[in-house]
Amino acid sequence: MKLLLDSHVVYWWAAGSARLSGRAKRLILDRANTVLVSAASIYEIELKARRGRVNLPRLELRSALRRNEVEELAITHEHAEYAANFDWEHRDPWDRLLLAQARLEQCSLVSVDSVFDQAGANRLW
Repeated sequence: MKLLLDSHVVYWWAAGSARLSGRAKRLILDRANTVLVSAASIYEIELKARRGRVNLPRLELRSALRRNEVEELAITHEHAEYAANFDWEHRDPWDRLLLAQARLEQCSLVSVDSVFDQAGANRLW
């Protein structure tokens, strides 16, 4: 199964937070799954760290991603165009981009955020 991790999932997982659900943790650690992290999530986490809203050193995040063989998902023109144009009354640009990537790359989206359900995402938590 292909999994795309929402930004908060990436942060909670890398930080070892108890806020990550048991199911999400099992899915991420299951080597049969392909785990992807969007460049958008890295940007969002780095920006929050810079503003003091999260405490996760950059090297710790990178190390956790490498150690667990998480694949980076670049943002393509196709992702950006799809995110900008699909019908969903949700204004968060990062959520729109993640949903577009999940749809176009045929991934399940690992997220606690039920707002994705309104857009018909295959959300796992």
